[in-house]
Amino acid sequence: MEVFNAIPNVLSNDIISTHNTNLNSKKDQIISYYEGAGPDYFAWSKNYNMHFGYYEKGMNPFSLEPMLERLNWEVLQRLDIEKNSQSHIADFGCGLGASLRYCAKQYPLAKLKGVTIVPWQVEQGNFLCSNSGLTDRLKIIESDYTRTPIPSNSLDGVFAIESGCYANGGAKSDLLREIHRVLKPGGKFVMADGFLKHGKPLTGLLKLSYDKLCSSWALTELGNIQQVEKYLCTLNFTELKVEDISLRMAPSVAHVPFTVVTFLLKELFAGKQKMTKERWDNLKSPLLTMILGLARKDFGYFLVSGRK
Repeated sequence: MEVFNAIPNVLSNDIISTHNTNLNSKKDQIISYYEGAGPDYFAWSKNYNMHFGYYEKGMNPFSLEPMLERLNWEVLQRLDIEKNSQSHIADFGCGLGASLRYCAKQYPLAKLKGVTIVPWQVEQGNFLCSNSGLTDRLKIIESDYTRTPIPSNSLDGVFAIESGCYANGGAKSDLLREIHRVLKPGGKFVMADGFLKHGKPLTGLLKLSYDKLCSSWALTELGNIQQVEKYLCTLNFTELKVEDISLRMAPSVAHVPFTVVTFLLKELFAGKQKMTKERWDNLKSPLLTMILGLARKDFGYFLVSGRK
């Protein structure tokens, strides 16, 4: 598996934004993390899918990229959008736009928008979209996904893949309110993410791992699936569906140790860039998810969907 340094002409740390990083704010912590560690995601996914993967019976569990793409497919299926419709779809917390580029292949007439607060992701994500010939119908913008410039009642579908965890509070109410605002009546949303299953205090190794995970990934807290479901009801979403797909995600999570070790060895012996705090955190966090994933009573990976 190649690492980022093997493809310097595709993406480069040399053109990362010169953002003045005041790490006192949550926003700046997130920007610092993704600008520091973002290029390293190539070691996980050659298409820059910045999430875990979905295993379907019959797939090869030793092949990671098809599982990552399969999660994109599962998310889009739940948006319930006709293939050849001229729909407007947005990815809230889009990273480098891998899921949007996948979406563009599935919906050849759709207009697509990505939202991220990380300037480097906007620049490089649009660069990758341009290389894919998608600039006429796919655009990534720099914006807080809880306060976007997207007009109300304008989108047919919104999805958030492992990005909703950055919203505030256990119910992620600021993000869900914004999703509700921008969706057309009848439009659908899908969230794919890890969630706490209850409000009981964590203890021991579990609490230590959870706190370290949040710190490493610049999170305040994971969502609480019970609170999220309750808040969605107050927004009057219909056709609510909460699916625990933890076991479907497990085969992709099992790739973490090998990927981390391979990446680390290549970087330590042949890497040209310093292993910063953000890059070390990016290696530790997936390992911590493996610990949390074993605590099935406390944590789970869910697909949450609903219609406005």
